[in-house]
Amino acid sequence: MSRDFTKSRWPEVREMIKMNWDQIEEEEIDLFRGKLDLLSDKIQQVYCYSKERADHELLEFKKALNPKKGPTYYLPNKNIVY
Repeated sequence: MSRDFTKSRWPEVREMIKMNWDQIEEEEIDLFRGKLDLLSDKIQQVYCYSKERADHELLEFKKALNPKKGPTYYLPNKNIVY
């Protein structure tokens, strides 16, 4: 997720974080503005989750913030020499 996206929708993202992880203090949530990847560590700490579980929850949260716009396909650049 891009940093600009998080900043432009921060009030909405902040509320969604609070709804998903209500044991994280609001002041701490504000520290994650634009840095959602750091949220995984806080989820581990507050909820005593494994790294894998916290990372999975954060990944699902990011997916919910960024609904799919349709399939994306990788088209190799034929001008690149390998």
